[in-house]
Amino acid sequence: MTTNEIYLKSISYILIFLCIIMIIPLRLFPCFISGFLTYEIIISLTPLFERFVNNNHARWIVVTLITIIIVIVMTLGIINLTGFLTEELQKETNITLEIDRIFSDIKQDIPDYLLSFLPQNTEDLKKQIFSIIESNLIVIRNMGHSFLHGVITLFIGIIIGAIISLSKPLTNVTFFSKELLTRINLLSHAFRNIVFAQIQISIINTLLTAITILILFPLFNKHLPLEKTLIIITFLLGLLPIIGNLISNIIIILSALSISLTAGGIMIIYLIFIHKLEYFLNAEIIGNRIKAQPWELMLAMLMFEATFGLEGLIAAPIYYAYLKNELRAHNII
Repeated sequence: MTTNEIYLKSISYILIFLCIIMIIPLRLFPCFISGFLTYEIIISLTPLFERFVNNNHARWIVVTLITIIIVIVMTLGIINLTGFLTEELQKETNITLEIDRIFSDIKQDIPDYLLSFLPQNTEDLKKQIFSIIESNLIVIRNMGHSFLHGVITLFIGIIIGAIISLSKPLTNVTFFSKELLTRINLLSHAFRNIVFAQIQISIINTLLTAITILILFPLFNKHLPLEKTLIIITFLLGLLPIIGNLISNIIIILSALSISLTAGGIMIIYLIFIHKLEYFLNAEIIGNRIKAQPWELMLAMLMFEATFGLEGLIAAPIYYAYLKNELRAHNII
């Protein structure tokens, strides 16, 4: 390898390093995830259609199917949300009385010295909620702005991923372009390993949660509100490492508390067990895919979480898997 080639190869490493590090500070992480995920899905499904049509047409078919599915899901989501809100507004059931009932049940089951920490009634709860909102208006506004920005960049990522998957392979590439494509391919391979492993973990977690909600609770004549919705939420949020499971657990616990304090306590214990099991699954499944020890992943996640926050926690396994791919490609490890 000539001096010029070594120089160009070094530049390719610097560029890819700067790009993946600046993704999170520039708030482009949703775009990064959705773009790579779209590309990997299209590439993975294309061989199924290549049996009937050529490669280019197969990719167009997959892109069309993904577009149709996204439109259908968004449409159904909007219709169901509108229908749910309309139905709730038309119901004669008084939500205030239902909340008071839940408070009354909880107060009967907890010690007297803890009662002072709870709202006395629904009106007291409303005052506390409005007080929290009033004192955190700037934070709430920023959260709304960040959420909207995340949704927009997510859809942009989907479009970019689809366009890249449909593009024709480059011919007569320069040495620098070849090296840069090598870096991107290794990053793509790391992303594929982590995301598909997380899907496997989410499926196992969802099955265990479904057994609890649909089988164990009904055995004791207890039914959680919105059972099927909770299971769907568990699967979707389970695709996010660690934080997704925590969010779904909180939603399920709140649903169980609406039945009784005892049901909520049982669900907390069960979800703690599942949460600990997920750590083992993360270490076992993801560690096996990228050939890393559990402590390596945990250390990477701690460092990235401390540097970049929750997005860093999600990105850590992907970035660490990419690092190991680069080191392995040069026979360093």
